[in-house]
Amino acid sequence: MQRKISSNSLRNLTKSNQEANSLTKEALETALLYLLQRKELQKISIAELVRTAGVSRNAFYRNYKSKEEILSKHFGKTTKKLIFAWQSFSQRSPLSEIPTAFIDFIHQQKGRLMDVPAIKKMGFYQKKIKSGLTPLQKD
Repeated sequence: MQRKISSNSLRNLTKSNQEANSLTKEALETALLYLLQRKELQKISIAELVRTAGVSRNAFYRNYKSKEEILSKHFGKTTKKLIFAWQSFSQRSPLSEIPTAFIDFIHQQKGRLMDVPAIKKMGFYQKKIKSGLTPLQKD
C-alpha cells in the first residue's frame, strides 16, 4: 500500500526547506562579514567561509556563485533599508533639517562600513547608492 502525503504536509515541508535555506544564507553572510573584519576578500577561501558558517560547501554553491555575490546581496539589502529609512525620514522632517540629519547618520554608519576592507575597494557600490537616491533628489 502506498502512503499519500497531504497537501498540508507538502506545504509544511516546503516552508521548512525555505527556512533552512534562509538560515544557511544568513550564516554564510554573517560568516563572510566576520571574516572580512580580519582579512581581505581575496584571502578568504570558500573552505574557510563554509567552516566558519557551519554549512557544507554544497550549501554555499546551492545559494551563491561567489563570495562577491554574498557581498552584493548584503549590500543590496542594506542599501534598500537605508533608502527606505531616508525616504521615511525625509517625508516627516522639514527640509532644513534633512542635510544635518543625513550627515549625522553617515557619521554614525561610517565606522561600520570603513572597517570592512572589501567595502573600501568596491567603488561600484557608490553608483548603486546614487541611483537609489536619485528619485529623492528630484522631489
